[in-house]
Amino acid sequence: MILGLDKSNLESLTFYAVRKPEKLDKSVRYMAEKVERYLSHSNRQYVILGVKAMTEIMKSCCEQLNSFVDHYLAALRLVLEERNDLELTEQAVLSFESFCKIPEEAPSYQRNYDFFFDRFTELCHNNNDKTRTKFRCLGLRGHHALILKTANDELQTDVWKHMDKIVPSIIYNMDVKNFRPEDNLSQNRTTDQIELVDNDDPSILAENVLKDLFDRAHLNNIKACVQPILIHLDNHMKWIPVDFPKYIFSKIMRTIKHHNGYLVIELLLAHLETHLERQETADIKSSIMNVIQDCMIFTAESTGAGSTMFTGIQRLLNFLKKSFEIEREHGSHAISEEQKFQTAIINGIGDFTQKLPDFQMIEVMQFIITSLPNFDQERHETPDSSFCENFDGIFCGPRKVRKRASPTLESTTQLASSQSRIFLLQVMQNHVLYLLVAATYHLTHRLETSIQTTFPRQLFDPLLKMMNSTEPEVRLNVIEILQSFVDRRNYSNKIRRIRLIRNISQLELPTETKSYRLFDLSFMKKFGPQFLSQLYKCILYENNNVDLFHAIYCLINLITLEAENKDVFVDFIHFCLEVQSTVIKISETSSTTQGRRLSTFNQNCIHALIAAYFNLISKLNDITQFYNYVDEVVRAREHRAPYLLPPMAFNYNDTTKSLSSLYYRLSIIQ
Repeated sequence: MILGLDKSNLESLTFYAVRKPEKLDKSVRYMAEKVERYLSHSNRQYVILGVKAMTEIMKSCCEQLNSFVDHYLAALRLVLEERNDLELTEQAVLSFESFCKIPEEAPSYQRNYDFFFDRFTELCHNNNDKTRTKFRCLGLRGHHALILKTANDELQTDVWKHMDKIVPSIIYNMDVKNFRPEDNLSQNRTTDQIELVDNDDPSILAENVLKDLFDRAHLNNIKACVQPILIHLDNHMKWIPVDFPKYIFSKIMRTIKHHNGYLVIELLLAHLETHLERQETADIKSSIMNVIQDCMIFTAESTGAGSTMFTGIQRLLNFLKKSFEIEREHGSHAISEEQKFQTAIINGIGDFTQKLPDFQMIEVMQFIITSLPNFDQERHETPDSSFCENFDGIFCGPRKVRKRASPTLESTTQLASSQSRIFLLQVMQNHVLYLLVAATYHLTHRLETSIQTTFPRQLFDPLLKMMNSTEPEVRLNVIEILQSFVDRRNYSNKIRRIRLIRNISQLELPTETKSYRLFDLSFMKKFGPQFLSQLYKCILYENNNVDLFHAIYCLINLITLEAENKDVFVDFIHFCLEVQSTVIKISETSSTTQGRRLSTFNQNCIHALIAAYFNLISKLNDITQFYNYVDEVVRAREHRAPYLLPPMAFNYNDTTKSLSSLYYRLSIIQ
């Protein structure tokens, strides 16, 4: 006897079925009727024998399966309806697994598996304290058998329309598992490693079924598989803590075909957008964004940045903008929550960008900065136009005076009022520029990189225009980006602070000579006039702070040192003299110039900055006459106007209110 079934009788039955295939329909129908009768009389042992006998006949006569399969499946339905009998359910699932492994060449469009989908789903959610583990494992195995049978077989029932039952059943049992937060997307997993092991742990079994499902999913089926996961996480409030959603999507991204990864990200972005529209709590939005971040990083490492991903980045920037809207509308109680979400978006885009190859990193940086909405600077406080035109004539030569644009606000999305729109744009620029700082630093510290070929004009034009932003934080970030861009010999740490250097050896600057032009002159000739024009406007803002002055000082020194060219040196001398002249004109007028004026503090800082720059550059270039004159003016200031020199000029506690033009003319480098 084998498990209660007489071996010789079974062999005789099998031999008869093989030799008389025309009798199969009648034979299996008879056994199905016997199984039904035994069930009605609660004769469990004979029911099990009947199921085993039909299974063996099915295996032996698989070529004639269509002739008797309806009777076989009807018998299994009856057995599976015995809901609380673990042994009968187990035998039915084992038999069904054997059936699903049989390949079929003939179409079976009329065959209906709806009962099995429903029953296996019910088993996956069994909550009996004593038997739920086994029942859930049987339900998962049943679902997996259906996936094997119908997933990629065009002759079978479409399993993908039943994902709303299969996928939640899988995720529900993964929730039982003590999931591992350390699961991440750092290691790829090949499809050869995916196999359904015979395990009594529903969580492990569910994980394997999920991976096998997504391994079989094609592009058109991804949405049907992912959407039920998102709905399940919403309905059962499983987005927080974020470890569990990350665990699920780590398994998906490591299993799915890499070129389909962007579709998963698109679905997550669309789901995040629905939460934005419902204005859910920021914690849920942040958790969804953290999952998106992991998926983006994995996709960047495996496939790079495709055109679809640029659309995704644009959507994230729009989400960031929407978050600022919510923060503005709901007041202080929403600030902390929304800031978490904003930080998650920024980190997501930044981490994704840094994982890309260099050329794609540049493309993403260019896309981000050109996607930032521009607003009309003329509506805000800017340096006087006459000074800017005078400055352009000195450094840029004759040029046409462009007609000023009318006060407009260009944006990818519309806000209710221009005032709130401008506010959002300013804050968005302030946040997104941090992404560019990280990416720019990574790129520009590769000495073999050519500046002009690596950084296209499409990237620098909008970046330089941001130097004229009304927000000092934005201007500071732009200048720090440019510092990172220019500094190839790590000078910035030595000349970051504005100070008067008595002995040039104090700086301990690197003495090695560059064998190639990292800051190539053609690049400076191309962008120099535009850069100096924007820097001129930037340095004259009333709301500049000490950090900004230090950053400007560091930047102009870096450019002068890295260029190592007389023309560039002379241009910056002219630049400083023009700025100085503008400050003197502002200070000498009793009324405002064109409605503007600089505070005494700002005037002192600018004069101190120029003095420190001339002092350092004259010594570094060993220009004796220039150095002697600078040293003479510095000594005169030390005696008569120490507030025009560092560090006193940057002391906010300085009580000096106003200075006469006589003091300026005696103290200014002319």
